Amino acid sequence: MKKMLKVLIVDKLHDSFKFHFLNDKMEYTYSFDWSDRDILKQIQNFDGLILRSRFFINEQFINYTKNLLFIARVGSGTDGIDKILLKKNKIELLTAPEGNRNAVTEHTLGLFFSILNNFKASQNQLTNFEWKREANRGEELIGKTVGIIGYGNVGRLLSQKLHALGCEVLAFDKRNKKQDDFAKFVSLEELQEKAQIVSLHIPLDDDIDGKKGNFHFADDTFFQNFKNPIFFFNTSRGGIVNITALLKHLKNGKVKGAGLDVLENEKLNTFTELEKQQFEELIAMQNVILTPHVAGWTNESYENLNKVLGQKINQFVENYFQKL
Repeated sequence: MKKMLKVLIVDKLHDSFKFHFLNDKMEYTYSFDWSDRDILKQIQNFDGLILRSRFFINEQFINYTKNLLFIARVGSGTDGIDKILLKKNKIELLTAPEGNRNAVTEHTLGLFFSILNNFKASQNQLTNFEWKREANRGEELIGKTVGIIGYGNVGRLLSQKLHALGCEVLAFDKRNKKQDDFAKFVSLEELQEKAQIVSLHIPLDDDIDGKKGNFHFADDTFFQNFKNPIFFFNTSRGGIVNITALLKHLKNGKVKGAGLDVLENEKLNTFTELEKQQFEELIAMQNVILTPHVAGWTNESYENLNKVLGQKINQFVENYFQKL
């Protein structure tokens, strides 16, 4: 019978995480300065793994393991992790989407206000000593109908804040149907008929739809089906949006402006010619704001993610030993 679980940490964590090490049921080993090869050689000796995104958790990786009971990812997303494979091998997956939901929500609202009020265009004009007031007349958020696609931790909190700001909120989610006082659950078709602002908060992978998940969920047909011209925002995962389709509808006016915190390929030095061309087009547009996947990347969320995950790991370990 095991008296202690051995846990390997392969990425740096916030110092607050050390609080959760103070027990006699887990022994932690830091390996963020090990080579990937050394980690793969040693992983078979551990019961738990804590990481950010250093490894793809696929069949090749799992073949190196023998005793893993859990994998804990310091973050909210699970792309890059084969959840079906983990379930098959009876490995628990722990994540911390609660830890950065406020950060993502506030960043999303920041993009809303920036796009609706022409912050980028105004700044660029002032840089060139151009003072254009009428050309930068903005739109107020109050009274707008906002469609939230994905009503999990971030979508639900965003709905609360938008409700307080005087918006009508419509929510579409394929799996989460828990009602609250802040949004009306509707079909995707009804959301596309009524929404003036659209914000995506869905995972790239999706157990309901299988391996394809939500890849290019927002495609040409998606944008065509909106009755009104919309403001469009994505702070979830880049692969959810087909950039070719988004550019088309930014140019034809169906999308009045867009705020993107994520791209399908976020390694800029590996861009294909098409990706480079599209990126340059987006950057040049005065009604588009791009940020480098930092919506959930605040000082507070860095600490909160570790705290939340530490609590979940402790609970998992407690449950494990109670069952022995």
